[in-house]
Amino acid sequence: MTSDDSNDSTPACAPPPATAAEVAAAIAGPSELVEAARQVARRRTNVIGLLLRDPTREEIAVMEDRGCRCDDWKLVQVAQDFDAFRVRRTHLRGRCLLGRFQAEIEVLPGLKLPSGIYDSTLVDCQVGNDCLIEGVGFAANLIIEREAVLFDVASVTCSGSARFGCGAELPLACEVGGREVPVWAEMTVDAAAVVARNRQDAAGIAAVRQAAEAYLKAITSPVAWVRRGARVLHTERVHDAYIGASALVDHAHELRNTAVLSSAAEPVRISGGAAVADSVLQWGVHVDGNAIVRRSALLEHSGVDCHATVEDSVIGPNTHVQKGEITASLVGPFVGFHHQSLLIAAFWPEGKGNIAYGAMVGSNHTGRASDQEVWPGEGVFFGLGSAVRLPANFSEAPYSLVSMGTTTLPQRVAFPFSLIAIPADPLPERVPRAFNEIQPGWVLGENAYGLVRNELKYAKRDKSRRHTIDYKILRPGIMRLVKQARDRLRAVTAIKDVYLEGDIDGLGKNALRESVRLQAIAIYDRCLLRYALRLLLGETEGRLTIPGSAEISHELVAELLPGASLAQRLQRLVEIELENARLVQESKGKDDERGARTIPGYKDAHVAAADDPVVKSAWERAEKTRQRVAAVLKG
Repeated sequence: MTSDDSNDSTPACAPPPATAAEVAAAIAGPSELVEAARQVARRRTNVIGLLLRDPTREEIAVMEDRGCRCDDWKLVQVAQDFDAFRVRRTHLRGRCLLGRFQAEIEVLPGLKLPSGIYDSTLVDCQVGNDCLIEGVGFAANLIIEREAVLFDVASVTCSGSARFGCGAELPLACEVGGREVPVWAEMTVDAAAVVARNRQDAAGIAAVRQAAEAYLKAITSPVAWVRRGARVLHTERVHDAYIGASALVDHAHELRNTAVLSSAAEPVRISGGAAVADSVLQWGVHVDGNAIVRRSALLEHSGVDCHATVEDSVIGPNTHVQKGEITASLVGPFVGFHHQSLLIAAFWPEGKGNIAYGAMVGSNHTGRASDQEVWPGEGVFFGLGSAVRLPANFSEAPYSLVSMGTTTLPQRVAFPFSLIAIPADPLPERVPRAFNEIQPGWVLGENAYGLVRNELKYAKRDKSRRHTIDYKILRPGIMRLVKQARDRLRAVTAIKDVYLEGDIDGLGKNALRESVRLQAIAIYDRCLLRYALRLLLGETEGRLTIPGSAEISHELVAELLPGASLAQRLQRLVEIELENARLVQESKGKDDERGARTIPGYKDAHVAAADDPVVKSAWERAEKTRQRVAAVLKG
């Protein structure tokens, strides 16, 4: 079981949209791109607001003497304290505005160069104060705000009607369409999930499309942007790009039709041969290591690296994709995707799961149209070399594990915390040979360490500011699924040695042994009782914060501990917390024992279970609960 405290408060954040109409309203909300377009419309000839004048004859002579040329100097204006000596070997064409150049600008950490314009060609560009533009082969229709850097760039251009990656409809969860979600720069996982899921809401979907069209019209820009403090270095091609403040584009192959929402506090990085096209990159995103991003939205503090490819997808906050491929998928927060793996046509807004090396989740295996879907479910772990055939739905089996090398048939599984694996022992002949074996609740006991580690990891690594991410695993929605699963297991009247989906709904294409069914009921009961008793403790302390949870707590406690007094119930909670800490330590201890038997010097190179920070956290939670119960009973 986990170290969850069901009374912990949710991080303060705007509530996620519940309907498509609310998503439409969110699209019409505040937008950095809309404000930038308004800024251009208000003063097209001087967007950056410089105090301007015509260059003097002497200044023109200085620039021409230093290799500059201009088709018509009458179309050039400069800042009041413009320094002509800082513009050299530059070709100016069309209407250009040049700021003052006095300071030195940091190009790379520890390396500063004088601001100015050198060895470049500018067409209809507006250059703010103290920018550095050097070695730019061609820059056209561009707003360059103060202290920005363009260094060794082949071309930075704008078509005259830039949309910055917005407006396209992504075929999420179905490659051939049907759950399309329009892209806007400030989109969230929750908003995209509402649009992709609720296709039956025709009026709401129409409102979303209408709002997206209005948004697209509002942001369409005659100029591209490089905002304050942004740096574009050693890059081949930049076209129709909005590059936000303090962003770094370094040795990128291409940046085309893309919005980069960046800030000094949450800078974006695109580097290492990466190519980004027709996409949106939100605050804190990084794209490195020859990664390819096409027609996608990378939400705050996500990343793509190590030759990975992301196409037609939305990647949620704190999810980092490396080496593998994601296509036509909505991927939520904290998904581990660090190996050569495949994820296609996935609807996974809950995230928090893992795709191990060689896993193939969502490949088209039918030879027919690629119109099927996979709903992985929160926290689901797809093991090494596993293969998931579509359609597949694990959304009612959160925190389940598909074991290494397992191939799953098209199915729906509705048992949380399950292990799905190739049968270790032979199954009866009536069970199809392609079926796997399922052990409901297995993860709660055998991988208790992993659950506690996940909660601690999510809380520690979360950098998002615009999403509400609940790190707690044992919370109302998941516990509802646990109770429903337990009730279905209990409802069996005709006892068999092995059950199939026709016997118990939600087993999918898997077999369940009778001994495992009984064990699963006990595991689920303990999980439900722990959750209910924690709610009861919070209610007794006067700090229960989950609406309606008191009724759930009383109902479950009355069922599982009938006739017990408050003191007995709370003492049972302490016992369960101690049992949970023991399970956490034992699940880690098994790794220690196996490693010590197998690898020489293992104990000297690894932290023992008793000293592991995750294990210590579980024991500390148990002690904290003991103290809380003692205080309540004493009072």
